[in-house]
Amino acid sequence: MSQEFFFTILYTIAFVAILATGEILHSILRVKTEYTRKFAHSSASLLSLTFPLIYDSYEYVLVMGIIFFVVLAVAEHRHLLRSINDISRKSYGGILLPVAIAGAFVVSVWLNDAKLFIIPILILGVSDSLAGITGVFFGKKLRKIMVYKLQLNKTYLGSTVFFCTSLVISIYTLHWFLGNYDTRTIMAAISVAAGAALVEAFSAKGLDNFTVPLTTLLILTMF
Repeated sequence: MSQEFFFTILYTIAFVAILATGEILHSILRVKTEYTRKFAHSSASLLSLTFPLIYDSYEYVLVMGIIFFVVLAVAEHRHLLRSINDISRKSYGGILLPVAIAGAFVVSVWLNDAKLFIIPILILGVSDSLAGITGVFFGKKLRKIMVYKLQLNKTYLGSTVFFCTSLVISIYTLHWFLGNYDTRTIMAAISVAAGAALVEAFSAKGLDNFTVPLTTLLILTMF
């Protein structure tokens, strides 16, 4: 048994354990679905950040992504995994998460650049979750973003939290990879944070789980 195959089994068990923990929190401890969704979202994203330490190629990660995409799609269709799917609004966020993680890892391996995976998934796991929790916690007390006469389903505070955390993540991660804080690094970090925040604000129905890492990845390739 190869090391990568062995770790793929461990990762699969760990991802299943995250889903099971969410079900326990929701069904037994009565934690709101919005929080258990964010728990699963953040935990899976942060766990996947260890992929570059284990995998030299993308095949196993791609297979895991496909498997969990199918599992989550079936669960949504059959109204299973209530800790993720017990919401009144339509959301594709759950099934898009494994697509985003696997897709970002494939691109990072193709281009031999780990930061193209680390930064998008960090923003997805930290910034997106914190912005979402902010909106849930404060609820209707926050003003929704208005663009001309169009009201977005995002709040000014949530988007500010998203931008600030994305900026911090981008600056420190780019410095960790590049070893400097020159003008190019700062501009890249600001561009990533601004672009991701803008796309997140306009993405509805959980599509930000795909559009945010995609936008982040595309901006990073420009620097």
